[in-house]
Amino acid sequence: MRGSRSPMRLDPHWSPEPDLLVVRGERRHLMTLQRLDGPADMVIEIASESDPTLDAREKLPRYRAAGIDGIWLVDPFTQRLRADTRRAGPYHTAVLSEGRLEALVLPGFWIDVAWLWRAPLPASMQCLRAIAG
Repeated sequence: MRGSRSPMRLDPHWSPEPDLLVVRGERRHLMTLQRLDGPADMVIEIASESDPTLDAREKLPRYRAAGIDGIWLVDPFTQRLRADTRRAGPYHTAVLSEGRLEALVLPGFWIDVAWLWRAPLPASMQCLRAIAG
């Protein structure tokens, strides 16, 4: 897992830097010190105040075209999370403001979407304990 400022080269002219990217162990060889050479297994983007629709408008179609299995777009302004997931077939889209969301590319990992909108945010350890059971 890498945080923002980790470029992901999807073509010779475009290397987006998702807020978070996940690469499974069997694809770790694609990670270099400079970037990920190819698509991640999962990306998470958090909408920016300057252009909250940029990720859905510009990045989502390109992430789908690259075949990224899990794409989460978090919009704190509308308090909605869009999850586009793909298994062997077409993408499935869910838009949630609450409820449990499982990361299909990370078996056993899930979040309660309502955690994202709490003020203050819940403690990381509290969330990890809930996830671990």
